Amino acid sequence: MKIKFIRWMSLLAGITLLTNLTSCIKDKGYKLETDFSSLQDHVVLLNAGVGSAAISSSNVAFNSDTATVTIIVNLTSVNPPSSPVNVTIGVDAAQIDPYNTAHGTAFELLPDSAYTLANTALTVPAGQQYAETTISFYKSKIDPSSSFMLPISIVDASGKSLSTNENTRFFNIIGNPIAGNYSENWQRWQASDTTGAPFYNFTDDNIFSAESPTQVAVQSVENGALFHISFTNTGGVLSNFNVTLDPSSWTNFGATAVLQDPAFLTVDPVAGVYRFWFKYSVSGSPRTVIQTFTKE
Repeated sequence: MKIKFIRWMSLLAGITLLTNLTSCIKDKGYKLETDFSSLQDHVVLLNAGVGSAAISSSNVAFNSDTATVTIIVNLTSVNPPSSPVNVTIGVDAAQIDPYNTAHGTAFELLPDSAYTLANTALTVPAGQQYAETTISFYKSKIDPSSSFMLPISIVDASGKSLSTNENTRFFNIIGNPIAGNYSENWQRWQASDTTGAPFYNFTDDNIFSAESPTQVAVQSVENGALFHISFTNTGGVLSNFNVTLDPSSWTNFGATAVLQDPAFLTVDPVAGVYRFWFKYSVSGSPRTVIQTFTKE
């Protein structure tokens, strides 16, 4: 399936180049005839560039301490190469400042200790049009409060032309001042209020994961409820905190209706304490939950 996909992407990339090479189109008077013979070979990186789709696809998401992503170099050509094509890739730190200037961001270069690029020398075999390697990122080596970028560019392609807009893939890790490791205390009452002792009372480790510089996501370890916490950051002063429950997670904890949307009881970004409650029902039976997250 991957090979078919790569061939299809190669065809699309080639078509894109063809549409820009109008000199290759000859008017015979009665029809347009496309002359492929003068198409120049190019080597590109899939998911490269600064478009929103490319940047989004290069955002590093962690489901564990290590996130491994595939890097694919692609030869766009009329025919597959008759001999191997050697391609060299590498970190291109000089791309970060122009990117920040153009997009109003503040990405920093990802430290060497936070990633491993498996190979910098790739070979597109004869008869094929792509080669691939992997890059691994290590969550424990990354400061979650800062935003990092790791531009990977094609350095050399054995004389093949390089694209001006698909030569660099901008791997990025979004930082957030409240992202990081937290202790979650989860309490639930089998009632519509919090009278008496909670029926359940658990404490576990959890994580605030950055969704943007001013929003994090956290999924309860106890019942799978997914929350989004947003705020305003004014020169480092955090305010206007809001918490919402993601409807996609209702089935995780059996909710048939939400009786009260999540609302904060405590917000203390200095101490790193966030406490909120919400109410829901399971087939008519009310439940009240209070969750307290304390930064570790």
